[in-house]
Amino acid sequence: MSVLQHAKGDKIRVKRGPFAGERGTLVRPSSDKWIVRLVNKDSQFLIQADDLTNFSLAARRAWQSMPDRKVGRPAGSRVSDRVSVIFRVDRGLWSDFLALEEMGLVHDRTTVINECLHSIVASAQRQRSKAS
Repeated sequence: MSVLQHAKGDKIRVKRGPFAGERGTLVRPSSDKWIVRLVNKDSQFLIQADDLTNFSLAARRAWQSMPDRKVGRPAGSRVSDRVSVIFRVDRGLWSDFLALEEMGLVHDRTTVINECLHSIVASAQRQRSKAS
């Protein structure tokens, strides 16, 4: 069995320090620390790996130890009103986006897509209201 480690994109909570209790996402490692994007902050912070509770890592470990166990919320319950959408993106554009995401220069893909769609919908609604 391999030793599971922190990974880019993992969901975390900060245990100690000035950001204790804050939640965020791991951006990239930096020696024994991680660059973390906190949910309620618009910048990144360098945080000691020992000061993180890694929810994604805990889930990976649980999956590795009991892969056939039924987990998650009961069918029919939902925490947020979201839908899964599948669409196609030009390969070169997607590669460029993934590189920027890896460097921490753009938010995660869900946030980016939601922000883009909000902008398009708001613009279309403004145009519709002017036409009325």
